[in-house]
Amino acid sequence: MKKAMPTFLLFILFIAFGLFLSNLSLIGQEKALVFTGLPDNVNKIVSVSCVPCHTSEGGLMSRSKLNFAEWTQYSPEKQKARAEKMYSLLNKGDMPPKSARKAHPENIPTKDQIDIIKIWSESFKADSK
Repeated sequence: MKKAMPTFLLFILFIAFGLFLSNLSLIGQEKALVFTGLPDNVNKIVSVSCVPCHTSEGGLMSRSKLNFAEWTQYSPEKQKARAEKMYSLLNKGDMPPKSARKAHPENIPTKDQIDIIKIWSESFKADSK
């Protein structure tokens, strides 16, 4: 029995290490998986700047206005309207809100990122014609 115990412990450690490694590969992917239906460049911006509030885990008011976890369930018209509103608020500096800007200035989208959102929001106009 003494010889079987180290083998059993090694087996358990091997399994635990494998689970640890598999979880490492998922770190940072949870948010990206939520936002199907968004272009990669938009998804990267949304994942950093919008996720804390505009998903199912966010505040009731913010997620009721825009919930990226439900993006693919929105009609094309609703997606277009939300994308245009998103650009408008970002361009004015109204999003992220002041409290979020103060708490996490690193999450404020840059001018280049806002331009990406603008181009994306305008692509809905081309698609709807």
